[in-house]
Amino acid sequence: MNVTLRSLKDEEVQKDITVRRLSDYFDFGVVLAIYSTDAAIAWGFDEHAACSWNYSNETDVKSIIEREFYAVKSDQRLHVDLTFYPKEEGLQTALLMPCWKQKRAAFGYPVSAENFVPYPMMDPLLHVDAAIAFQNPYGYLPGLLFGLYVFNGVLSLVYGALDVYFLILINRHRHSVVGTHFFLLVVLLLSTGESVVWFVTYKLLNASGVPVCCPYPDTVLFSTFVKVLAGMVARIATTLVSLGYAVGALEVSHLANQSEGDVRPPAVWEALVIMTNGCFGGWIFMSLKLTRKNLAAFGQTAKLQIYASLNRILVAYVVISFFLMALEGAIYSGSVWVPWTYIWMVWAATRLFFFGILLVVVYLWRPTEHGLLYAQMDQLPNREPVTPQSRGIELNQRVASATDDENSTPFEASSNADFPACGKTAPTVESL
Repeated sequence: MNVTLRSLKDEEVQKDITVRRLSDYFDFGVVLAIYSTDAAIAWGFDEHAACSWNYSNETDVKSIIEREFYAVKSDQRLHVDLTFYPKEEGLQTALLMPCWKQKRAAFGYPVSAENFVPYPMMDPLLHVDAAIAFQNPYGYLPGLLFGLYVFNGVLSLVYGALDVYFLILINRHRHSVVGTHFFLLVVLLLSTGESVVWFVTYKLLNASGVPVCCPYPDTVLFSTFVKVLAGMVARIATTLVSLGYAVGALEVSHLANQSEGDVRPPAVWEALVIMTNGCFGGWIFMSLKLTRKNLAAFGQTAKLQIYASLNRILVAYVVISFFLMALEGAIYSGSVWVPWTYIWMVWAATRLFFFGILLVVVYLWRPTEHGLLYAQMDQLPNREPVTPQSRGIELNQRVASATDDENSTPFEASSNADFPACGKTAPTVESL
């Protein structure tokens, strides 16, 4: 604890109440203390009594609280540099409290003349410039965030491995790579960058002792920007995939942007976040519903199965995300009690769940040998019963669907790739 105190000058106060004017009637001081929060609560410690406690006979209190008292004189600058060593592990509290008492009871003021009591601070008398830092065995990072520090380091390595895997697939099947694959690659790289930036931020804060708040350090602001950017690109990529891009078709058609009425900004940012998430969620699910409807109408059962899986994944993501947000809000409001040592797990659960969803989507939309052909061609509806001998996907030249523009033309096969008439003898493509 590094603290500098001085009494306010006459020109720095709004009323004619200063330490200099009151020094004939009152004594002033300040208490600096540190204690284990859980142990103090169990002992029944009252921080409002810190000014008057006599620790010389309180052996139990000495075991959980370290305290120093300094007198403050008028026209005096007091500089204190203290190092306290916590008595117990767990949540620690640092206390800086101004105190005063009446010099003689004969003055008749409603302030104790025997013991120091907390100064009410209704009329400020002191200027305090303090820097308080807790150094844990691993560094200066608060214990509440240390779990996220380690978590982001591990998550960065896992994201890096997924990036390498996806890049290998893109290079191996580069002849069939489409725009969606690059979109997914950007999402992966941004998510990796987010984890790396948060890890570096926590590492710097842990080594330097710079407070996490407030104001926020530049590294925290930059990490937040990368987080928002990654979320925005992920939403755009999900919307394009839901519209059928790269699986249902190689282009997205029938795009429209409708706006009616007077849209006014919400009163609070939280409402804005909920509204934007709701709009994106509604847009994504409506697009996904239209794509599934078109695939079902034209008998594209193989592609329909992929989009059915995507629909289940997105529904699970929405349900679990809302559950985690509700749980986090309940913890903040005090409705649900969770030990502070485990709160970071609630924050990490959202990031870990997003990684799991991204992992499944990357697997479903990974580059394959016949990926481009899969998007260009349509499956012929087959009314015959499905048997082990008839498994496969019959491909034909692309036919018009409800998702195509009116002026768009069906896909024309290249001159060196002619497909025979479709029927029972039509070629099948395995393991697309």
